Amino acid sequence: MTQTAYLRVYQPLSSFPENEREGWTGRGEEDDSGEHETSRRWLISAALPGAGSQAQPTEGAFVREVNGQTLVCPWRTRLRMLAGLVAFRGSIPEEVADAFVPEHEAKRAARELADLEERDPDVRSHIVHANWHVPLRWFSAFNESQRILTEDRKGLRIRYEAPLSEARARMQKAALILESSWIDEGIVISIKELLEWLEGFPEEGLLELDYGTVAATFRDEDLVEDNSAAEVWACLEALETGDVVRAGRVFSRLTDRWTEVRAREVVN
Repeated sequence: MTQTAYLRVYQPLSSFPENEREGWTGRGEEDDSGEHETSRRWLISAALPGAGSQAQPTEGAFVREVNGQTLVCPWRTRLRMLAGLVAFRGSIPEEVADAFVPEHEAKRAARELADLEERDPDVRSHIVHANWHVPLRWFSAFNESQRILTEDRKGLRIRYEAPLSEARARMQKAALILESSWIDEGIVISIKELLEWLEGFPEEGLLELDYGTVAATFRDEDLVEDNSAAEVWACLEALETGDVVRAGRVFSRLTDRWTEVRAREVVN
């Protein structure tokens, strides 16, 4: 099983078309089994399922009630599969690419993506994911008070929640600090790319970071003590004040911990 973490954007139900709303309001917050089942079938077959509208209500969504308001995060499963297939094909050497994603499947996915964009330029994925770890840049959108530790049938879990407007402002500040600190340009670019994705949504809404099944790679006591968002901001604040020694110490501790977690990807 691939351990996966998620970053999700929730938007008010009223901001979506009526045909989608009707299919989503009866679903629970954790009702993602349909999405996972679709993904498994696609991975096992190594081919895209037949074309269909990714925006149909049967695609499902995560639904939350926050302060009396219904917020929705659509799965957009097919959209994410198409984009993921094209991106994965482009990320591996050409000489082995066909073994994973045949060229005809990649071209088919690219054509469908282009058609989808032409029909509905505003459609976008509300979810990004990462396998075997939580990218450190994700934590820059949150502060420590927004950390939520829960326990369910799957064990201990961590998630962070922040109003979307706050999360974007926090990431903008992080990007400015990094730009003025002579940090590797690749880190700044990765923050800005994530920020650009968030800025594609209206400010009303919620941003959620969910450790997902990555939480299972930690011992319970380590998960309880994990304060990655606080450490990311301790590093950023040290950079902002010019304390590069402290920033380096905090960053080293962070990367050592998450490198150990991500090492399971190589083993698998």
